[in-house]
Formats: sequence, structure tokens, C-alpha cells
Amino acid sequence: MITVRRMEYGDCEAVFEIARQTLPEYWSLEELQKVLQYDYNMYYVAIRTEEDRIIGFAGIMVIAEDAELLNIAVHPDCQSQGIGEMLMNTIIQQAWQQQAERILLEVRSGNRQAQALYEKKGFEVIGTRKNYYSNPTEDAIIMSCMKQ
Repeated sequence: MITVRRMEYGDCEAVFEIARQTLPEYWSLEELQKVLQYDYNMYYVAIRTEEDRIIGFAGIMVIAEDAELLNIAVHPDCQSQGIGEMLMNTIIQQAWQQQAERILLEVRSGNRQAQALYEKKGFEVIGTRKNYYSNPTEDAIIMSCMKQ
């Protein structure tokens, strides 16, 4: 069984390891620990309960009426099992509970799998940031979802 709960300080090393394995650009362990200090950042972890193992994470920042997806990742061994969608459902629900009116995100132009998930969750393309990412250099697609 997979459960999603709020990320705790002790989860940071496992989250960092997933980020290191899955994201071309990722925050350091210290940066991950620091984001938990701010009330406007909300991070969640997906846990495979039978192994008590963190297998994914997602974080948002909510300031005033805007929420921004900071990052989301699922362990390589656990991808394409609906875990990313579970995390997105949690993030979206939390954004609305925090009175956000819209959620914004940036995604690599080549990451079609993530874009398909975001579109499934109601996100629409609103713009592009040229050469936004490095390792490799790639455009960012900006997407937005409005509260219904």
C-alpha cells in the first residue's frame, strides 16, 4: 500500500537520494532541509508502507493566491505506478485548502510524461521560458491550473 504524508526533517536524506537519481537539477540536502523551515512550503512524501520506504516526493510553495509546484519526483523503480498522480492530487488539494486560486509550474519541454500528467490534472500551457534548464539546456513549459 502507498500512503502520502507531510514530509518531516528525517525524510530529507531519502528525498535527496530520489532527487539525485531522477532530476537533472536538484537541491542539495541542506537546501531540502531548509525549505521545511518556511510555513509557505509544503512537502509530501509517498511511502510504500510494507517496506516503510519513501518512494516519491512533491513540494509546493503557497504565497497569497498563487501556489507553485517546486518539484516532484518518484524513485526510478516505482515510476509509472500512479505515485506521481497521488502526489499531484495531494499537492492540488493542499493548494486549494491554503486558499490558492491557481497553481503554476515549470516543466522541461522534453518531459512529455510529466506534461501528460499535468494536463490530466487540469493544467494548461501558458508560456515558455527559453533555455531555462541546464544539464541539458532545455526550454521550460509554464503551466497553470485555476481553482474550479
